[in-house]
Formats: sequence, structure tokens, C-alpha cells
Amino acid sequence: MFLWTAAAALAGPACAQSQNAIDVFVSSLDDRMHDLHGRANGNAARILAGCRELLPRFLKLDAMAQAAGEDFWNKLSDEQRKTYRAAFADRMVTECGRQFANYKGEDIRELGNRTVAGGDKLVMTRVGRGDDAKQIGWRMRGDASAAIDVIWEGHSAVAKARSEFAAVLQGANGDMAALIGFMRK
Repeated sequence: MFLWTAAAALAGPACAQSQNAIDVFVSSLDDRMHDLHGRANGNAARILAGCRELLPRFLKLDAMAQAAGEDFWNKLSDEQRKTYRAAFADRMVTECGRQFANYKGEDIRELGNRTVAGGDKLVMTRVGRGDDAKQIGWRMRGDASAAIDVIWEGHSAVAKARSEFAAVLQGANGDMAALIGFMRK
């Protein structure tokens, strides 16, 4: 009984700290999305510029790029990694712009979170209400200040990129320049 009580007492502050970080993440995301919506006012160039500012705040883009390129990451030179990371960030900005085109200023709210494989947290959010609401999952690691993956419409951004990149590299006989070109489309 003592061990269970002690474990619960020790876990309490850590869980509260983790939930506080998640609350800050979701609240900040909601605020920044509303701000971007107001500033962009439907202008595609402003949306992309806003996404370029927004994504590094909420996504660990380097970790995502490395995870998406796990099959070839260790074969890249430092210069290739730098180019690949930039192309990955550009790709995520473009995807953000596509997704943001449908955003009408709706609130973003946490639906809940749970611990998943490796101790990561999966934070589920809802954008909007009713039948038009979208669910977006955020895979958080460590301090929960930014996500290492985004899951929307049932698809992991990292897994989708990994699969697409593998197919491109296979079709291009491992040519990284072809992959970078594909990523920047």
C-alpha cells in the first residue's frame, strides 16, 4: 500500500506538469491559429508566410524530418541533411497552407490525451463543432512543447512522408536530388 501511495504521489506532479504543458500547447495553438486567420484574411501568400512562422513553434520539424527519412538519414552528408531538412520544412508549410484554406477561425480544443508507445503523449484536438469538426492528433515527446508528428484524417504526417519518400527514391534509384525536387513541388 505504501509503495502505491508513494508512486501515486510522485507521479501526480509529473502528470500535472505534463497536462499543464499540453494545456499551454493547445491554448497557444488556438490563439496563433485565430491570429493567423485574422492576419491572412484568405490571402494565400499570407497564409503560407503565417504557416512558416507557426510550424516551428508547434512542430519539431528536424525530428519529423529525421523520422520521415529514417531509411536514408545515416547515408546523408551534412549538406544533404541541411537541404533535406529545408525541403521537409517547405513541404510541411505547403501542407499547412492547404489545410488552412479550409480553416474558418474555429476554436481548437483538446479532446483528451493518452500515453502511447515509447512514453509519448498523443493529444487529440478538435477544430470546429458538429458535423464539420475535424480531429487532429499531436504526438508529443518530452516536455510537450511541440509535436513530433501530426495525425489528421487518420494519417500520420511522418508515416505518409516516409512512404512517399521511399517510393520516390526507389523510382529514382536513390537520387536525393529527385527526392528534394519532389518535396518542393
